[in-house]
Amino acid sequence: MSLSAERTFFGLLTQADDQGRFRDQAAVIAGQLWSLRREHGPEAVEDDLIQLDGAGLICRYEGADGKRYLHIVTFAKHQKINRPSGVRTPHARTTISRFRVSPHRRCRAPSRRVPGAVREGSLSLP
Repeated sequence: MSLSAERTFFGLLTQADDQGRFRDQAAVIAGQLWSLRREHGPEAVEDDLIQLDGAGLICRYEGADGKRYLHIVTFAKHQKINRPSGVRTPHARTTISRFRVSPHRRCRAPSRRVPGAVREGSLSLP
């Protein structure tokens, strides 16, 4: 894996939602993570994402809204959510590998508890 792919990976950790998901848009990622390095534009970021997907560090998928997203597979190992901000991106409807639907790979977020979060069904009303 290239150094730029590694740097993109660590940058994605800072931009993803509380579940480790983010929009899969190379141009947006380039603007957020590489704004001071114009030579590393959307094409280079797309190459980084292909490398990260190939290494199993991210999972690319299509949401129910038809938009592309990515999930950082090891997000829970790298980030601790102290102040939950909510989920901004949907779960996977289909998995995309290099923008082709891959029936062999599943993209699942690891189930984990968020400190201070209220789980659905955990409160009962009198």
